[in-house]
Amino acid sequence: MLTIILGSSLSTAYLYYAPSHLALTLSDPPPTPYSNNITAIYVTLTTIEIHAANAGNKSGWQTLATDVTVNLMTTLSTPKLLGTTQLSPGRYTELRFFASQAIITISGSNSTYTIPSGNQTGIKVPVTGGGFRIYGGETMTVQLDLSFNNNEIMNNPTMTLTPVATAKLV
Repeated sequence: MLTIILGSSLSTAYLYYAPSHLALTLSDPPPTPYSNNITAIYVTLTTIEIHAANAGNKSGWQTLATDVTVNLMTTLSTPKLLGTTQLSPGRYTELRFFASQAIITISGSNSTYTIPSGNQTGIKVPVTGGGFRIYGGETMTVQLDLSFNNNEIMNNPTMTLTPVATAKLV
């Protein structure tokens, strides 16, 4: 009987205290197809973080990846793995990424676009479905879908971009 109780206690402890792993992927499903004149969209994500549910805005963030440069045109049909990290078991509700600019190649010329507040406060992206719970020993994958509006790229004299982003379990 003691063995059963001890075994049950260890299993419960493992579910709530053993490390979990989270993989982060990135894809670019644009709201409308990009112009054929756009051949590259380079974005440097200086930091990507995940937020623990019910944690403070300053204390609840954990870094998933840093200094990742991605050509979004290469992730239109195949997500790119940005990294895997160890997480404490728990519930997580949103991602936040920091990116100050995008360099876009249009008709062979590079243009630099700014992402307002992308480097100061970051861009917060709720995980669909209200987030997820990860238990000890589990491995899960969260996908960040990040794109820009084609019209904003092609017809924007201010050279600023507003990211279109969602996050989901895959």
